[in-house]
Amino acid sequence: MEETLGKRIIAHRKRLGMTQDKLAEQLGITAQAVSKWENDQSCPDIAMLPKLAEIFGISIDELLGITAQEKVHEAEVIQSESFEDDALEDDGIHIQKGSWEFKLDNSRKGSIGIALWVLLVGGLLLASNLFSWNAGLWDILWPSGLLIFGLLGIVPKFSFFRLGCLFFGAYFLLSNLNVASFAIGKALLLPLFLLLFGLNLLMDALRKPKNRHFSFSHNSKNPKRSHCETKDGVFECSLSFGEVNTVIDTPRLRRGEASVSFGELEIDLSGCEEVAPGCTVEASCSFGELTIKVPCRYRVEAEASTSFGNFEVKGSPDSEPAAVINLDASASFGEICVEYI
Repeated sequence: MEETLGKRIIAHRKRLGMTQDKLAEQLGITAQAVSKWENDQSCPDIAMLPKLAEIFGISIDELLGITAQEKVHEAEVIQSESFEDDALEDDGIHIQKGSWEFKLDNSRKGSIGIALWVLLVGGLLLASNLFSWNAGLWDILWPSGLLIFGLLGIVPKFSFFRLGCLFFGAYFLLSNLNVASFAIGKALLLPLFLLLFGLNLLMDALRKPKNRHFSFSHNSKNPKRSHCETKDGVFECSLSFGEVNTVIDTPRLRRGEASVSFGELEIDLSGCEEVAPGCTVEASCSFGELTIKVPCRYRVEAEASTSFGNFEVKGSPDSEPAAVINLDASASFGEICVEYI
């Protein structure tokens, strides 16, 4: 997907932690105008570009995506100093040893997760028959999925919640296979889970954005197991195994549905110019993270049900919102977050 002026404006605005309303106030325009820029429905006036660049602390060329071409003299040969400083690239994987950087696109991450899950289930079923562990398919299937979900979630961004999933998946797997000689006891399972989940909430509250040594990057193509469609003011977004960020672009939002399992889905409603009366959004999350970004000019009234999950609201709406969005949220072993922007 080509990087547009609108996407660069979004990136720099979020980098500074600014809302659309705040940026519009500094420019002396409306938040709707900023929303149209960011959704590439219109472009800033040429006289507005210097002010935008000044606010973002960048040059106009950088704002417009113009990069200077470096001249290389004819017959000039550049040699790397050592193997450790060289970058290795192969089919979506990028490893740069000098800066300790590791990147992996999300579709590959999801495929690896499913492959590990299938291999683990198949191998344990075979071992169960060979060693007479007397474990059925269901005894192996669900704790293996929980274990893989926790394992893949620890590397890009450490989470006590994912660590808890890894721990409980391994514990129940060993228990169901009758190979574990220890027993925690049902009385301790819930307190341990709540302790890990509470530590995860505390870490998220105290965590500050920082440059990570290891990161996973998206290759600008949606994973095959994701679907997002907006038609006649109604959007439907679903995701399994992966990470997707999408902007809902519609003149009038009437209804929506978002679901995620074993993945991270971000729904941005900044592209909705207005919200119809009685607008309802249904959100469900199982073993994943769902974030719904809502402009401050709208207020969300939520009814949330959680089963070993979490629901939270970040920020607050305007004192006199233009419309109300009714949210019906359900989280099972996952997190749903409403974030005002």
